Parts: sequence; structure tokens; C-alpha cells
Amino acid sequence: MGKRVYMLVAGLLILLLAAGCAYETKEQARARLSGGGGNAAAGEAGKLTNIHFYVPSEAENKITIVDVPSGKPVGSIDVSEAPTNVVFSSTMREAYVANQKSSTVSIINTQTLQVTKEVPVGPMPHGLALSPDNRTLYVSTVADQYIYVVDVREGKEAGTIDLGTGAKTNYLVLFADRLYISDHENHKVYVVNTKTKELVHTIATGNTPRALKVSSDGKKLFVPAAGSGTLEIYSTEDFKPLAKIEIAPGATDVVITEDGKTAVVTSMESSSVSFVDLASNKVTKTVTGLAGARHLAFNRMESRVYVTLSGSDELAVIDAATKSLEGSIKVGATPHGVTLKALPGIGGSC
Repeated sequence: MGKRVYMLVAGLLILLLAAGCAYETKEQARARLSGGGGNAAAGEAGKLTNIHFYVPSEAENKITIVDVPSGKPVGSIDVSEAPTNVVFSSTMREAYVANQKSSTVSIINTQTLQVTKEVPVGPMPHGLALSPDNRTLYVSTVADQYIYVVDVREGKEAGTIDLGTGAKTNYLVLFADRLYISDHENHKVYVVNTKTKELVHTIATGNTPRALKVSSDGKKLFVPAAGSGTLEIYSTEDFKPLAKIEIAPGATDVVITEDGKTAVVTSMESSSVSFVDLASNKVTKTVTGLAGARHLAFNRMESRVYVTLSGSDELAVIDAATKSLEGSIKVGATPHGVTLKALPGIGGSC
């Protein structure tokens, strides 16, 4: 009898996990939203254990919060002018937002959904990277040659990293003690040692490099080059090129599956998303008709790809297995980045 009960409970748990990221029915959503918990004022949007995407809206100066299981907006946060990208602390209790037109970074309490601090940085902040200990935020600014270093505990700028006269900083990614920064005007990627705060290498890339990613093992750097319409791959050991893959004009952002087998690349000017087999370095499928496809993110199980469409004010949902458009979610005007808020080990298959 005990064994049968155990098997029944285990089966029910498996079914619940399998259904965890399916779109909910109206009845399921109603039941979930009436379940209480979390911050009373912020509701479900401020519940720490919920799985959300934060989507900055450049034209409306706000963050749209999208609930992953239901695929619906559940809240918003007002920030400063032209927010572009978001990063979270490892506890998911704080979010940091780059506000391009106000030249600030907003620090947000993700449970109260309130801006707790506005930190002035350089002109037109765009890219963000947070150190693993949650103490140091690196900010790239489109209009000058510096990386701004923010002490998040003090809530103020704590210095800069100078990349040299004429340099421009666009996107950046942090891995271990290395910071990689794209320069979209000079067609380069800068490599900075965060311990010494010194430039240690410069990689010449294709035209207009944009959002960068590093493989999960830290051995490869992925560079979408918009002007060349390529995805370029470099060794992080000697910085030599490993591959150049034809994508589409306007290659913008890239995500890599945890197993390192597949890359997914947006092309903003081509309004498309391309799936790339990294064993053959070939495009296996391109999804078109995605107006101004800009940034993208996986859900936790990498079963779906979510893409900001700056041309239609939507978050597109693509099935990663079939590589086809599943639907879209209306968000704020001119969405820019998209970042997943999810505590480790919570959220089932979301």
C-alpha cells in the first residue's frame, strides 16, 4: 500500500513539473493569482519565487514583468528615460537597469517593485554585468571610452576603466576575472582583467559587433556582427578566430544552449531569428517576420526562446524544438532587452 501511494505521488509530481511552463488556462491563472503570498502591494509580480521576464520599454520608461508559466504581463515598474537592459543579483532580490537617456542605473527591489536608488554613470549606459559576489556592477556607455564601476552596496560610482581614446563601449559580458566589451564603431572587442582593471587584449572583429556571450565552459566567445551579418566565434585562450557563420544582416544578440550544441541569433535589421548547429557551424532554420527582433533569452529548460520585437512592441515566443513561432506577448513600446528572473531550483520546468 505504501509503495503504491509513493508511486502515485511521484507520478503526480512528474505531471506537475511537465505542465509547469505550459500556457495556463484562465481558470488556472485565476487560481494561481488568488493564491496569495509575496508582497501585498506588488502582488504576484513581486513574489520572489515566481518566474518572470523583465522587459525594458525604451519608449515608455518602464519595465514590463511577464509571468513565464502564464505567458502574460503581471506588472510593471517605472524607471528613468529609455531603459535598455537588466541584470539581477544572484538572490533575485535586486534588479539593475541601464537608462540610456538619463545616463543612470536604477536599482530595483524586485519584491516591492520600487526603485531604491538612482546611480549616475557615464553618457548613454547600455550594457551591464554584475560580479558573482553581487558587489560590483560594470556599466558600458555608448557615448564614451569608459566602463563605469558601481559599488552596489554604496549605491554609487566607484571608478572607471579607460579603454583608450576613441573607444566606444556597447555590450559587455563577464566571465571569471575577464570582461569582454564590444565596440560597435571601431569593430573590436576589448578584453579587460577585472582584478587589475587593465585592458589586456583587443580582438578585431567583423563590422558592428553587438551583444556578446561566453560559452558555459568559458572557452569560446560568441560575437554577433551586425554589419557583416555573421556570428563569429573566438577562442578565449589565445583570442584567435574559430569560426565565422553567415547569419543575416543586423546580427544582434545570441544565446547558447547549456550543452554548447546550438546557438540562437537575432538579426534586428532583418527581423529574423536563426538557429545554428555549432557542430557544423551551419544555420539549420531561420524564423522570419519578427519585426525588429532585438534581444532574446531562454526559459530555464531551454524549451522556448523569448525575443523582444522592437518593431511591434511584443515578446515573441519560439518553440526551440520545432524552431517555429508559438505566439507573442504584448509588452511596452519599443522593448529592448529581456532577462529571466528565476531562483535556482524553483519553478519546475519554467
